[in-house]
Amino acid sequence: MVRVLAETILAAALILLAAAPVSAQAWVPPAGVGAVNVIFQNVDHTGHLLTDGSNLPGFDSQSRGLLIGFDYAITDRLSFTADIPYVGSKYIGPLPGFFGIEIDDCFCWNHSFQDFGFTARYNLFGESFGAFALTPSVGFGVPTHDYPFVGEAVVGRNLNELRLNLDSGVRLDAISPRLSVSGRYSYAFVERVLDLPNDRSNAYVSVGYLLSQSLAGSLDFYWQHSHGGVTNDDFFAGVPDEVFFQFDRILKDNSFHIGGSLAYSFSTLDVFGSYVAFVDGTDTHLGRSITVGVSYPFQF
Repeated sequence: MVRVLAETILAAALILLAAAPVSAQAWVPPAGVGAVNVIFQNVDHTGHLLTDGSNLPGFDSQSRGLLIGFDYAITDRLSFTADIPYVGSKYIGPLPGFFGIEIDDCFCWNHSFQDFGFTARYNLFGESFGAFALTPSVGFGVPTHDYPFVGEAVVGRNLNELRLNLDSGVRLDAISPRLSVSGRYSYAFVERVLDLPNDRSNAYVSVGYLLSQSLAGSLDFYWQHSHGGVTNDDFFAGVPDEVFFQFDRILKDNSFHIGGSLAYSFSTLDVFGSYVAFVDGTDTHLGRSITVGVSYPFQF
């Protein structure tokens, strides 16, 4: 139970940090076991890191997201996840909006469903919470509708994605049976805008520790690298209008985040929470996120 909960925390922490929701599971549940997840996340963007890594203050924003997700294992090795987030974003300022558009300059909340996500996983090695697990997966994200994508107060990039993922996990029994390390590498094929490539690599490493039979904690590291895209330096040097108004969709966003999480398993449900700090990067946001959620397991 705590294993499933720890993996859910990782998924929750990535809902708004990546371009689309992903589910992190090296160890898949047994056949017929599933869960309904309800996750809330608050993200504070407190600055922008430019191409040279320096901070550009004064264009802050806030996002809040509620995600409903469904996990189910068809067999002992094959499982899938489906989820959909509802996101609200607000430009805070204090400077006038960079794009001079109403969605920012009104300093008001903009709410909308974001992107429907689906992931199918197949466990190659490792049953239940064995000493080692290796699980590739394929997922996609599809916008629920044609929502706005220009400005700080938008809910997403409104782009289709196909993601190839590889999750692995190992229990470090030689050190302690309570200690484990899991990780993921994901490559996203992102819909091109103006025929400009902007695929993305994401990776994380999580060190987890079972504090008690029902309580687990983890220290998490997140990395992102954009393959292609346009930098802030390119925009400041001057680009055509059609490129300028695709700013957030084609930005070469590279980042590194560090976080921590706790999870507790009750008899009928699991609760979890995490904090993530945005610590470094280029052409990306500074900020932090707080995630809380609950998971209701079931079995058919």
